[in-house]
Amino acid sequence: MHTGPQSTPPQQPHGPGGGRGGAVLVGGIAFAIVFLMIVGLTVAYLVVRTSTSGSVGGGAATSETVTTGPEQTTEPTEAGETEPAETATSEVTEARCWSPDHERTSSNPSGRLRGGGLQFIPPAGFDNRSTGTWVNFLNDAQTAHAPVEATWVSTLIVGKVEWQPGVEYPGEEEAAERLVECLFSNAQIWGDTSERTLHDEVTEPVTIAGMSGYRHRAVVEFGQHDLTRTDSTEIVAVVVATPEGPSAFISEVAIGVTEHEEGAEEAYASLTGI
Repeated sequence: MHTGPQSTPPQQPHGPGGGRGGAVLVGGIAFAIVFLMIVGLTVAYLVVRTSTSGSVGGGAATSETVTTGPEQTTEPTEAGETEPAETATSEVTEARCWSPDHERTSSNPSGRLRGGGLQFIPPAGFDNRSTGTWVNFLNDAQTAHAPVEATWVSTLIVGKVEWQPGVEYPGEEEAAERLVECLFSNAQIWGDTSERTLHDEVTEPVTIAGMSGYRHRAVVEFGQHDLTRTDSTEIVAVVVATPEGPSAFISEVAIGVTEHEEGAEEAYASLTGI
C-alpha cells in the first residue's frame, strides 16, 4: 500500500468527447481486427481451392481427347459384366489375278479326273498328269497334258474356283472371263512367244449335269514364235455352280493340232458333277 501524502482524486473530463469517445475507439479497433481475420480466411480458402481444383481436374481447365489403338466396343462376360473388346477394320486390296495356296483335296475316281465339284474323262493322248496349275483362282486342281512338240503342250484342267478372301465372288460369268484374261496376261506360260493378241472372245451360258454356269472362249495368236505345228491356241474356261462350290474346267489347246482339238471337245462333253 502507498503511505505518502494524500492527493485530490482526478476529475473526470466533461463534455461530449469524454468516456463515450474512448468506447467508440475501442469498438472500432475490435471490428477492424475481426474484418481482417474474415478477409484472410477467405483469401486462404480461395488459394487452396484453386490449387486443389487444378490438380484433380476441377475448375475451367482445358480438356483434350487422344485416341490410340483400335476402336473398342463392349462384350458381356460370363458374370454378366461388360469389358472392352478390340475391333479392328482393314481394307482388302483386290488383286486382278489372285491365286490361292494350292492344295489337292480331291481323289480321282477310276477313269476320271476330278477337282472341286467337277470331273471329266481324259481323252486319248492326254496322258501326263499333275496337280499344279498356272490358272489363277483355282485350287484342288487336276491337270492332264498332251505334247504338241518339244517345248509345247495342250492342257486340260479341272478344279475348285477359290476367290480372294475379303473380295466378293463375282459370279460364274465374270469368273470365267477373268480366268481367261489372267491366263492370257501371264507371260510365264507362253515361253518364247511374243506379240500375243487375244481374239474371238465369246461368253455364253451353259448347263452341266443340271448345274448352271458360263463358258468363255478366246483365241491367243502369237506374233512371234518358233513353233512348227501351231501359231495360236484356244482357251476355254467353264465355271459352274456346283453343290461343292463354284468349279471350273479349262482347256488350252494348240489350234491346228486336230487330235488335241477333238480331245478337248470330248473332255468337255464328258464333264459332270461328282
